[in-house]
Order: sequence, then structure tokens, then C-alpha cells
Amino acid sequence: MSKDILSQLKDIKPNVQIIDYWFYLFCTAGIILLLLIMYFVYKKLAKRKTDPYLERLKNLDYKKSKKTAYEFSEYAKHFITDENRSLYEEIVKELEQYKYRPKVDDLKPEIIEKMKKYIGEIQ
Repeated sequence: MSKDILSQLKDIKPNVQIIDYWFYLFCTAGIILLLLIMYFVYKKLAKRKTDPYLERLKNLDYKKSKKTAYEFSEYAKHFITDENRSLYEEIVKELEQYKYRPKVDDLKPEIIEKMKKYIGEIQ
């Protein structure tokens, strides 16, 4: 009789392995989140780095009128936009009298104020 019972038994199949993809999904999401955070931190730090031309414009020596006229004309052109183009051209036109001459007077206070206004707008 025991042989009859054993013959009626069917084979038991091995356990099926179920792959859980949640772990991989969380790891991928974590890596993407970490990369995004690193990207935004990099952008923030890169933005903090100041432009060397802007630093030179901020440190102009207005007592040396000829040097100031040349330096302002050279460095300020890197910051020209549609909004400030007319102010830049006006200042450069007024600075022409301080260039190309062996001896020049001091800068007029109106020109210095316009230069400071331009520098303040580009910051």
C-alpha cells in the first residue's frame, strides 16, 4: 500500500526565486538625487566666483584719469547688454578727451558718477 501512495505523489517543484527590484529602484533614485544636489552646489559655487573684469572695474583709480579712461573702456565692454549699451557709449565718448593726449586733466565728477552707475548696474 505504501507504494501506491508514493506513486500518487507528484513531484514538488523547487521554490521560484522572485527578484525584488525595489532595492535597485531606490539605489538609482538615490544616485540621481545625489547627482542633482552636486550639480546645484557646483552651480552655486561657480556663480560665486567673481569676474576678473568686474573686480578691475570696481578697483579703478579715478585719480589717474588717463589710465582710468583706458581701463574702463576695455573692461566695461565685456558687460554690454541692450539695456546699458547707450550708457556705455555715452561714457566712452566722454572719456575720449582723456585718451590719446600726453597730458590730461582730472576726470569730471559727472563722468565718475556715470561710471559708478554703470558698474553698479552690471553687478
